[in-house]
Parts: sequence; C-alpha cells; structure tokens
Amino acid sequence: MKSERKIEIVGRKLSFAEAEDEDDKFWANASVDERWNELVNLRMMVFGMKNSKPLRIAKVVRKRSLYAEDDES
Repeated sequence: MKSERKIEIVGRKLSFAEAEDEDDKFWANASVDERWNELVNLRMMVFGMKNSKPLRIAKVVRKRSLYAEDDES
C-alpha cells in the first residue's frame, strides 16, 4: 500500500567547489560576533574543558519555503 506524500522531497546536489563557495558566502556575511562564537565552539570541541563533557557536532536542518525570498544569501 503506497500512499502519496503531501510534501514533495526536495534536495540540491552540489559539487564540492559549489559547496565551498556557498560556505564562503555564508561566513563572509556573518557578523563578527557570530564568527567569534563559532570559533569558540570549535575550540571547545577540539580542546574541551576540564570540568565538562566535550561538545559534539550537531546536525542543523533549516526548513524553508521554495517560494519565499532567500534573505540568507
């Protein structure tokens, strides 16, 4: 019994170079505070703290409409 999906599955395939360009654009538009906070988080993942568990990388998924204007780019 195969039912039809209400929400269509949408994904983009990118080359590594395209993904790197998108990443560069993201970080170029990030504020100084956002970049600093991410640097601190990355350092905590690598070096950790003596009195706490090391942080783990979390998967982040953003849901957005295909028809909404892309303000993040």
